[in-house]
Amino acid sequence: MTDGPNDAPAFPFRKAFLWTEIFRSFQVALDPRKLLVAAAGILVMSLGWYLLSCAFYYKKPLESDENYSNKYLERTLDKKADGSGYTDEEKAAARKQMYERDVAEWKVMYDLAGPDGRLRTLPWYEYRGRNPFLLFTTLVGGTSVDIHDAASEFLSGTVPVLVEPLRKFLLPVVKLLDPHANTTTRIYLLLALAWSVAVWAFFGGIITRIAAVQFAGKERTTLPQAARFVASRYSSYALSPLIPLGVVAVIVAVMAVYGFLGLIPVVGDFVLYGIGMPLVVLGGIAIAVLLVGLVGYPLMYTTLSAEGSDKFDALSRSYNYVFQAPWSFCWYSIVAILYGAVVTLFVVFMGSLAVYTGKWAISQAPLSESVGRKPDYLFIYAPESFGWKEVLLSGSPLEQKADPITDQENGRKRIVYTDANPAAAAPYRESIWKIEKIGAGMVSFWLVAVFLLVIGFSYSYFWSAATMVYLLMRKKVDETEIDEIYIEEDFPEVPIAPPPAGTPTHTTPPATGPFPIPLPTVSAPATPAVVPPVVVPPVVPPPPAISPPPAPSAVTPPANGTHLPPTLPAPPPAVHSADDHADHSAGGISIEDEPKKDGGSSLR
Repeated sequence: MTDGPNDAPAFPFRKAFLWTEIFRSFQVALDPRKLLVAAAGILVMSLGWYLLSCAFYYKKPLESDENYSNKYLERTLDKKADGSGYTDEEKAAARKQMYERDVAEWKVMYDLAGPDGRLRTLPWYEYRGRNPFLLFTTLVGGTSVDIHDAASEFLSGTVPVLVEPLRKFLLPVVKLLDPHANTTTRIYLLLALAWSVAVWAFFGGIITRIAAVQFAGKERTTLPQAARFVASRYSSYALSPLIPLGVVAVIVAVMAVYGFLGLIPVVGDFVLYGIGMPLVVLGGIAIAVLLVGLVGYPLMYTTLSAEGSDKFDALSRSYNYVFQAPWSFCWYSIVAILYGAVVTLFVVFMGSLAVYTGKWAISQAPLSESVGRKPDYLFIYAPESFGWKEVLLSGSPLEQKADPITDQENGRKRIVYTDANPAAAAPYRESIWKIEKIGAGMVSFWLVAVFLLVIGFSYSYFWSAATMVYLLMRKKVDETEIDEIYIEEDFPEVPIAPPPAGTPTHTTPPATGPFPIPLPTVSAPATPAVVPPVVVPPVVPPPPAISPPPAPSAVTPPANGTHLPPTLPAPPPAVHSADDHADHSAGGISIEDEPKKDGGSSLR
C-alpha cells in the first residue's frame, strides 16, 4: 500500500530556520518566577543608584564662590616666565575659564545624579513612551497624523525598554570617556557600574539559568536551585564583565605614563610621538575592541548558566561569538528586539488595561460623585512611567498631560507630566484630607508593585532572549545542540536505617484503683549494633599423599628378538569429596568401570 499525499513528512521549519527559536522567549519570559526576580533586581539596582546619586551630587558652582576670588587665584596661579604677576584682565580671564570648566564638569554630574538625573530617577518615574492603552485608542480613532505620531512614539519609547539592562550597563562606561567628567564624577560612575554588575550578576544569573534549563527541555529548575547555582559561581558572574574594563584601565594607565613621558620636549616630539605613534594607535585599537565586545556582555551570564564554567570561559565565548560570527549575532539580536517590542507592548497594554478597568469599575459605585468620594484622589501618587498616572487620572480635576521640555541647565530634552487644568487641580488638591492621602500612599504601594512586575517582563525577556541567542550562536560556531547544557546532579541523603524488627518495647500499664500511682516508665535497653558474622571458609583436609608408581622391572627379552609392550603402572585411586557424592546422587554423570571380556575397562 502506498503512502497517500497526507502522509508526507512536514517541513522541518524550526530546524531549517533556527532563528525562529527566539520566538520561544516570550513564553519563557512570562514565568512568574522570572518576573519576581527581575522586579527585585530593578528595585535593588535603582535604590543603590539613588543613594549613590544623593551622596555624590553637589550644587552648581557660582561665580561669587571663594574659589573664583582674586585671592584664591593669586595662590593657585603660577607666576609668568619673567617673574611678573598677572593683571586684573588676565585674572578675570582665568577666573572665567576656571568657572566655565567647573560648570561643564557639574553638568555631567547633574545629568546623571541631579534631581531628575538619569541614574537617580526611580524606575516608576522614568519616561518610557506613551501609554499603550492610549496608543491603541489613538490608532483606532485618531487621524493619520496622530497614527504617525503614535508609531514614532512607540519606536522611540518601547524599543529602548527592551535593551534597558544593556543600556544602563553601558551608560556609566560611556560617561567615563566624557572629557568633562572630573575625578568625583568618575568615582561615582565606577561605583554605579560596580553596583549594577553586582546586582545583575545575581538576579540576571538566576533568570538565565532557569531559561537555559527550560530551553534545553530538561527537568524543571526551582528558584532555590537556580539561586544556589548562581551563588556558588557568583565571583565568575560578577568578574566576567569587569575583566575587560580592568584591562582597559591598565592600558589607559600605561598610555597615560607614555603621555607623561611625552611632555619632555625633544623626547616626546620626535621619539615617543614621531616614531612611537603606532604604539598609541595599537593601544587605542585594543581599547576599542574591548569596549565594542561589551555588546556581548549578556552572553557572559548565559555562558555561565548554560555551561557551568568559569569567568574566563564566559569571557572568551562572548567575545569569540561576537567577532567570529558578527552577522549572525546582529541578525539574532534584531529579531529578538523587534519581536520583543511587540510582546512587550502587549504585556504593558494588558497591565495598563487591568489597572484602568479596575479603577473604572470602582468608580461606578452609586452615590460616589454626590458625596464627593470619587476614587480619583487614590491615584495622585500613581507611577508616571508608561503614562499610568495620565490614564488613571483622565477625566478628573487632576488630569495630567505629557509636556516636552528642555532642561535649562544641561539642555537635555525630557518629558514631564503637568496638570492639564491647573485652575481645577489646585483647589482639588487642597480639599483632599490627610487620611485620604495616606490611603493614596497605600494604593501607590500596590500600583508600584504591579508596575515593577510589568516592567520586569522587559528585563525577563531580555535575559531569556539573550540565553536563546547564546544557544544559537553556540550552535553556529561550535556546532553544539541547543539541549546540551550543564546539569548538576543532586544526590539524595541516605535515610537512617529503621530499628531492627522484634525489638522489645515496654509500655506503662494504666494505673488502676482508687489511688492511681504513676508507674515509672521503663525504657527499652539499647540494642547493640548488629555486626555481620565473619564467614570462615570450611577447612578442607588435604588430599592423601599418592605414592609414586614403582619402577618398571627389567624384562628379559625373548630369545627370538621380539619386544613385549611396556607394562603401564596402575592408576592412582580416585579421591572423591562430599560435594562430588552430592552431585552424583542429584543425577549427575557417574563414572563406573565395567569389566570386558578382553580384560580392559570402559568409561561411561
